[in-house]
Amino acid sequence: MSTEDRAATQAASEILRESVDELMATFERQRAEMAAVEQRLASTTVTAWSSDNLVRVDANTAGVPVDVHLTPEAFKRSTPEKLGRSILEAVQNAARQATEVSQQAWAPIAALADDVPDLPDIAPGMPSIKSVVDSLFPDPVTTPAPAEPMNAEDEDEYFRNRGYLGGGK
Repeated sequence: MSTEDRAATQAASEILRESVDELMATFERQRAEMAAVEQRLASTTVTAWSSDNLVRVDANTAGVPVDVHLTPEAFKRSTPEKLGRSILEAVQNAARQATEVSQQAWAPIAALADDVPDLPDIAPGMPSIKSVVDSLFPDPVTTPAPAEPMNAEDEDEYFRNRGYLGGGK
């Protein structure tokens, strides 16, 4: 091997070593930031209300309800079916909020990841870190149309005839 070839190989090796060192430093920063985000999200909750303000749901950032609160009026102003829809609506609203909070918390790390080559770019056959990050945020659930509130006449009839005991409207 000639001196020129050796010098070219050493220069290429040095460039590769610097690239790998920079990549490792970026991965270490991401790892530290990911740990901080995970810790912050573990202690974060979101609160959502149903559109009729009868149900409040507190959920963790995974969208899992940790508390469900029904207002005292919930049993006076609603039917079991409508109350069920209100609970579902509040749970879904909380899940959406949780997804948004999580996405916002992870956004800086995702932005850092865009500037760095993915593992398959460096070592073919390796799993893609970017696809793992993308899979962290599935589409939020869809909400059915909010239940229409009972008018005063239907509400009076429902409670006067004790419709809530028979499960009727």
